[in-house]
Amino acid sequence: MERLQGKVCVITGGAGSIGMAMARRIAAEGAEIALADRDEAKLRRRCESSEGARWLPIVADVGRNADVEALIRAVVERFGRLDVLVNNAAVWAGDGLATEVSEADWDAIQTGTLKSVFLCCRHAIPIMIRQGGGSIINIASVNGMFGLGLAAYSAAKGGMLALTQTLAAQYGPQGIRVNAISPGTIQTEYWDTLLARDPQALDDWKARTLLHRVGTPEEVAALAAYLASDESRNATGANFVLDAGLTAGMEIHSYRAANQR
Repeated sequence: MERLQGKVCVITGGAGSIGMAMARRIAAEGAEIALADRDEAKLRRRCESSEGARWLPIVADVGRNADVEALIRAVVERFGRLDVLVNNAAVWAGDGLATEVSEADWDAIQTGTLKSVFLCCRHAIPIMIRQGGGSIINIASVNGMFGLGLAAYSAAKGGMLALTQTLAAQYGPQGIRVNAISPGTIQTEYWDTLLARDPQALDDWKARTLLHRVGTPEEVAALAAYLASDESRNATGANFVLDAGLTAGMEIHSYRAANQR
């Protein structure tokens, strides 16, 4: 069933594992896809390796207003409309303790992770209003819900969740739905490097969840496709947590740890 037939979707951070999984799933359900990423070489490799994909690759730094303006203009010129915006771009750079994060790294993370959402929504929403509605999906994180050790990234993702609710309230009457997905640990290419250093790392994270597993990019993509479709027409201002029970089980793990001492 192609429940997204006729829709046009922009995905930022499109060259990453989750971005590509969402592109494949949403395209498979009938949508036209514009993939944006600032890594031109990786973006083009991804698109070339996906046979038969109806994707428009656009090189853009979505932390820059001029790039975002050009991105949205290119999509509308090519497809004539914009129905779905997936804000997936994010930046990791020297994050950790608040007293140790440099000002430059803090600014890079806020710009690439949070300001990028503001800019993309700022340029996409007027188009969606003219069309009579649309769906915006912000890829947040459980880091934005709890203090999990990354000061700048958590601040950016927490801001994204607040912005999600604000935009939902402001533009719901114009038919625009705005929702967030907050993944926990997702086994992306990033884990290849981590596992090379510590083969036990992934099992340690699995043990912290209620389901004793981590997620896959395809599972995030399945939820994104639902939120992009009209099947989710009654959902807005919501945060869909996809973390195998990591956050729900925090109190259980704290209790067990305390009683093991």
